[in-house]
Amino acid sequence: MTTQRTEQWSDDRSVACDSYRRIVPPNTYPLVMSTATLKEWLAEHPPPDSAFKQTLAHVSERVRSGEDLQFAVREFLDEFSLLPRYDLRERAIGAIPLPTGDARADAYLGALAEHLALAEGIERPGWTIEPDRFLDRFWFVPETPAFWALAIVESPAAFRRRGVFISEGALQRV
Repeated sequence: MTTQRTEQWSDDRSVACDSYRRIVPPNTYPLVMSTATLKEWLAEHPPPDSAFKQTLAHVSERVRSGEDLQFAVREFLDEFSLLPRYDLRERAIGAIPLPTGDARADAYLGALAEHLALAEGIERPGWTIEPDRFLDRFWFVPETPAFWALAIVESPAAFRRRGVFISEGALQRV
């Protein structure tokens, strides 16, 4: 009886995992999937456009309601990296974010939109050059002064020109 259960479970698992094996390369930890592999899978099995909800306008709403800017931006970047088409990426950065009540967050969102537009070959949204999207005083997102010199060097141009200084890894998602 025990042998039969083991064989049955083993057979079910191999059938259930058959499609999973096509996605995950062999000899890798089964819970890890590379972004490139996930992008390939999404290109073959695109979800409906309504599944993609993250926009910079939505990020500003979340920040206005009290959510942490960096957390909301990270979630946005996670979804943005998976958007399968140009028009969806354009829509994600094109809608005008309402003011958050924090000039630093507003400048950060303007810089992020400009940076992503440049990186993706999308026309820069017009709202990114509004005067309220620039700071009068520098803002170093890494709060530790020891990292400020590094942030000055590593910040993308769209951020530096607004007076926002970030570390190189701030926009990278794994």
